[in-house]
Amino acid sequence: MGNLAQQGNPLALAVETSGRSGSAALGMGDEILEHGVLSGHLRHGAELFTCCRGLLDRAGRRPCDIEHIYISTGPGSFTGIRIAVTMAKILSLANDTKIISISTMDVLSANATAYINTTGRQIQHLATILDAKRGQFFVALFQYSGGRWTKTVPDCLITPEEFLKRFAGGPETLWLTGEGLFYYRDAFEAPNVSFLDEAYWFPDAANVYKLAVEKAKMGDFSDPVTLSPAYIRTAGAIPKSR
Repeated sequence: MGNLAQQGNPLALAVETSGRSGSAALGMGDEILEHGVLSGHLRHGAELFTCCRGLLDRAGRRPCDIEHIYISTGPGSFTGIRIAVTMAKILSLANDTKIISISTMDVLSANATAYINTTGRQIQHLATILDAKRGQFFVALFQYSGGRWTKTVPDCLITPEEFLKRFAGGPETLWLTGEGLFYYRDAFEAPNVSFLDEAYWFPDAANVYKLAVEKAKMGDFSDPVTLSPAYIRTAGAIPKSR
């Protein structure tokens, strides 16, 4: 860790609280030093700060040493995202910690990259699915090219029926991931739809960290004053095809 610090790599804390279970990661540069997962469903408020303190203790560091904080800002758990945003604002105010925010949908797309690397499957089209309640789902579509995912349909609200009608009728397989499948996978079944393994349905702080590091290298930091959770209140215009 000393060598990393000498190279000017900031100590960065990444937190993921938009999903059912939370997690945190501590790192410097491209290297994740420590990683922790909360013990159960929606334990963000009870355990997140203790988890982060444990990561710092194991690394021999203190909260005042955190130079960057990376958070996923949704869509997702209202309470969980508010906790992450509040933590980021507090660190910015107390330590002048720089903030980077990452869309939860982008975090989930990084799960698909891991799936490709692990299984060797060729995946070109991906949809991320999160439960928005009342029969609707947060959805985004991505295309894989050049080793990365590009969002082709921005985050929107849609029903499973409309999703299948608009996006699942093409000749190429559309792969799905996201916590919205946990209870509602059957609603998205279709002949040309495939699902990542369940282990890849949940966002994780390690992927928040990896995506945020790339933004940090470009100086793409969030303004702590205007930083807010990313919620989709109304359905916008949605393209009819991929």
